[in-house]
Amino acid sequence: MKNYRMKYNYAQIEAIEHKDGPMMVLAGPGSGKTSVITGRTCRLLEQGVSPYSILVVTFTRAAAAEMRERFLRVTEENGRGVTFGTFHGIFYGILKNTFHLTGNNILGKEETDDLLKEIIHSCYKGGEREADLPSAVSREISMVKESRLSLKHFYSSTLPEETFRKVFVRYENWKKENQKLDFDDIIFHCHRLLRMRPDILGRWQNRFQYILIDEFQDISPMQYEVIKMLAKPRNNIFIVGDDDQSIYRFRGANPGIMLNFPKDYPDTQKVVLRLNYRSTPEIVSSAQNVISHNQKRFPKDISAVRKTGKKVEHLIFDDQRSEAKFLCRYVREEFSAGTPYENIAVLVRTNSGGRAAIEQMLSEQIPFHAVDVIPCIYDHWIARQIMAYLDIAAGSTKRSDFLQIYNRPNRYISRAALSDPEITLDLLYDYYEGKDWMCDRIYRLETDLRAIGKLSPFGAVTYIRHEVGYEKYVREYAAQMNLSAEDLIAVLDELCDSARDCRTLDQWKEKIGRYRETIKKQRQREEKEAGVTVETIHASKGMEYESVYILDVNEGILPYKKAVLEADLEEERRMFYVGMTRAKDRLRLFSIRERYEKKLAFSRFLREM
Repeated sequence: MKNYRMKYNYAQIEAIEHKDGPMMVLAGPGSGKTSVITGRTCRLLEQGVSPYSILVVTFTRAAAAEMRERFLRVTEENGRGVTFGTFHGIFYGILKNTFHLTGNNILGKEETDDLLKEIIHSCYKGGEREADLPSAVSREISMVKESRLSLKHFYSSTLPEETFRKVFVRYENWKKENQKLDFDDIIFHCHRLLRMRPDILGRWQNRFQYILIDEFQDISPMQYEVIKMLAKPRNNIFIVGDDDQSIYRFRGANPGIMLNFPKDYPDTQKVVLRLNYRSTPEIVSSAQNVISHNQKRFPKDISAVRKTGKKVEHLIFDDQRSEAKFLCRYVREEFSAGTPYENIAVLVRTNSGGRAAIEQMLSEQIPFHAVDVIPCIYDHWIARQIMAYLDIAAGSTKRSDFLQIYNRPNRYISRAALSDPEITLDLLYDYYEGKDWMCDRIYRLETDLRAIGKLSPFGAVTYIRHEVGYEKYVREYAAQMNLSAEDLIAVLDELCDSARDCRTLDQWKEKIGRYRETIKKQRQREEKEAGVTVETIHASKGMEYESVYILDVNEGILPYKKAVLEADLEEERRMFYVGMTRAKDRLRLFSIRERYEKKLAFSRFLREM
């Protein structure tokens, strides 16, 4: 750390020099916050603090490992006693030390999802559901436990209310009977242990006398309560974060915690890292214009260190198809001009928002990798049922295909009528011989299938939606199951859009096969490969790229249609701000005039920019 003042600006030095008492470092994008945490940890050692009494906490194992590696490089291995870890890792260590837990007591995410899938299946007879239902239910269970809500006062958006309560109780009981803990339990039981056992709390307080927390804006209420207990009585708690980048409320993060930190610790010293070393002045200024419209935030005057660069561009396209084609053209131009593909990012608001871009890059053989585990739209139960209609119309007699569609919408056909391994309409006519009203329904199905078989994939899906009555069935199903009809109809819209440029069913299936295989490979990849990054804005946080494209900057998409309350809109604005500030040299914002043949307005954030 010799001559370290040469490496840092005045605000960073002020933060690094801090020793005792609480401090809040407001670190804007690209302001060198990791360097400050590393520098401050090194400085504590120079000030005579034992490395064993220093705790550095962040949110991911990768971030903790990277920070530890950087710290050991600077200290030349002299600070090995410093503890770097995630909240879950630290809290698990406390429980392990007390209760002698092993890895066998902990449920990983896959195990949790598999268990919930089994429990949901036993409790929920509502029919087919999305593959990611267990993960969605898991998030809601986390919300209940993290916020310590009464089950009676929690309204699930993934399952009917009574079903959710049954699933919750069975899940918790199974864990008790099998002596298992999930990630939320680790926090909950650590909190309870330290609250109930002052002697154990005292030992850990004495051990961790200096606590540094990275990405503090993402902390949850219970995590914060544990940290506050550990920090007493010295309150040597050093937090680094940016309230403008708090975008994980859906995971339990509470941006209000950081805003209220000075009230919890009235003697807090505050430093603002105002210099952005990452982006051009044009990008920094545009992003600041947007985020300044949020009311609940710490005011900051962020300025760019770099010289003037390219202006932020807003480009308008007719629809997603046109947007995806021009995206590929721009990406190729940048690559030809010397920007490596891996220095380019395409950001979307939701997982499904990247489908059109991915399909276009596939067709143009532009290398890419998808950071998120992107759900494959073609694996959705609605897609399976639509495809079954098309296959039967093309001549399929598979029983499995008929079981997908025979009562969707309801035709009052008995499942007993589908007992043979191969099903034909003649068999159904024979089964209902003499029952004219049922034969009329089968004739209507036959007429519909004949019409579907003559249409292009797009025409066929449209016919199934409106003439067969499938969209009405989906809406009724959503109402019955307490689901969002909008979300399910959006799947139909996606399928129509995907089928639009295919002349035959075989052509569409080939396109789907390529997409599905690509997504499968993306999920199996352990390491990032060279190529354009396609990811959600949520996943992009903490990353930086030379060139960034943000797609579909439209009302209803960004900000998202469900963001109605002011708190929701402020989170959407923070999300847009995060996406903008990933860009170092070039930022292009794409908007479309219509989506799924519906007119769209441009995002209010563009006016604010």
